[in-house]
Amino acid sequence: MKHNDKVHAFVVWFDTIFGNLERPVTLTTSPYAKYTHWKQCVLYLDKPMQVRKGEELYGSLAVRQDKANFRALNIKMSFHMQTGKYQRHFDQ
Repeated sequence: MKHNDKVHAFVVWFDTIFGNLERPVTLTTSPYAKYTHWKQCVLYLDKPMQVRKGEELYGSLAVRQDKANFRALNIKMSFHMQTGKYQRHFDQ
């Protein structure tokens, strides 16, 4: 973390590399890249999380297509906060 603050959500995006082409192409949905019709996704937390400068956050996302609605995604987040000797675990 760069600051002492509260985290309310995560913003996620993806990059897809088409590298086996004559002219390789990267499709990115990054907010730092040129605008496209693809958007980022905001994953709000159930409760804000207090963080301190220097803490490290790591984890994983599991994404599956919804069985009832093929246009919907089910997303599960699992993440951990490393604070020196201590570790906190969260599931969303």
